[in-house]
Amino acid sequence: MTQDLKDRNPVFTGFRSFLKNKYLFLCALMAAVILVWYALQIVTVIIPEGDRKPCSFSTQRGEGWQIRFTHSVEKTPVEEYFTVNGIDDLTMTHTRFESFGWGFPYSPVDGKISQTDDGRFELIMNRPYKTVKLRIAVQARPCIIHDNTVYDLCDMYGQGTLIEIKTMYRYQYWFEYLF
Repeated sequence: MTQDLKDRNPVFTGFRSFLKNKYLFLCALMAAVILVWYALQIVTVIIPEGDRKPCSFSTQRGEGWQIRFTHSVEKTPVEEYFTVNGIDDLTMTHTRFESFGWGFPYSPVDGKISQTDDGRFELIMNRPYKTVKLRIAVQARPCIIHDNTVYDLCDMYGQGTLIEIKTMYRYQYWFEYLF
């Protein structure tokens, strides 16, 4: 008994894609690459004690930010400058202040002291830090300045709050503080 196979179409020959929509796969792959790149960016994080919400800003290796406050005894402005070197790696490059007084450096051991054109003093320090911790006092009115953005710590967290400033990958910040 022979079968009549004339009513059947020939089998399609050639490449058969396992993925019906190649563009969807390409878009998903590009989105994954961009997400991984974004997650591996360095952020500087301001972490307050207790259950208050942390704040972060994007930084890169070699980029700087500063802490500005009023000295509690001398009542003069002080600026401390930091550079991001990597994860948990900061350097206080220098500090600027208006007068020598209580709590200010006075010895060559502290660093190289010079006077700026505007009459202030600058101390080159290059001191490494993993994190920077400070307690907020309204008398000092501390703020962090990065890329023309001012983070007023008194307004954000209030009198007496201990904060820690550190650098981490963005994905670490997401997992530790957002999820």
